[in-house]
Amino acid sequence: MRPTLALAALMLLAYPFAREVRAASLEITPVLITLAAGQTATTIVVANHGGAPTAVQARVYRWTQAGDDDALAPTQDVIVSPPIFTVPGGGSQTMRLLLRGGGIAAGGERTYRLLLDEVPPANSPNRQVTLTLRVSLPVFLGAASSGRPKLEWRAERSPSGQTVLTASNSGSAYDKLTAIDVTLADGSHPKVASRSTNSYILAGAERHWVMQDRGSGPGGPLHLSITSLTGMSELTLTP
Repeated sequence: MRPTLALAALMLLAYPFAREVRAASLEITPVLITLAAGQTATTIVVANHGGAPTAVQARVYRWTQAGDDDALAPTQDVIVSPPIFTVPGGGSQTMRLLLRGGGIAAGGERTYRLLLDEVPPANSPNRQVTLTLRVSLPVFLGAASSGRPKLEWRAERSPSGQTVLTASNSGSAYDKLTAIDVTLADGSHPKVASRSTNSYILAGAERHWVMQDRGSGPGGPLHLSITSLTGMSELTLTP
């Protein structure tokens, strides 16, 4: 079964004096888009479970990471068709992603983001609040043939006294972390907070997590249990 993403916007309490709040309910399949080497196209389905038609604009951007920040840049590598469309209430629309210049060669993963923006109606009644949705979907080209991720971990003390965990991806493909559990020498499990807005670590990038130890320090080695797309792993680090 292909994964789906259900979206809803409902903010009546934020606009107590509005006569009407427009909301949209869209379902997108799939939410993770991959094209293997030699593959030149794929499809995405946008279904509208609301009662009113919803206009959507689709754009593709090159996706890179620097530190804990994600950067999007305009690109002509990938064509999305149609770029603007209206999904009728209770209906659906199929989009196609097409690669310029043929398929992806083996050994080189390329990363993009597909942005889907709800387009508000041109003519809205007075005092009507229109809420628009934005969805950002990861697109991986050549992901199945570009190799594997390789995460290398280290723990350091920041100048402010915090314990910072760093994961560097020296592999040739992306990884995604789903869980990090830290066990201290005394058996406690402090929480960790990511400095990033998502849990992907692209090839050649790194991400950071701050351990919530109130600046007291771990008092010994850290035992990490990590779950990612490549499975579970355990390691011990000393800040």
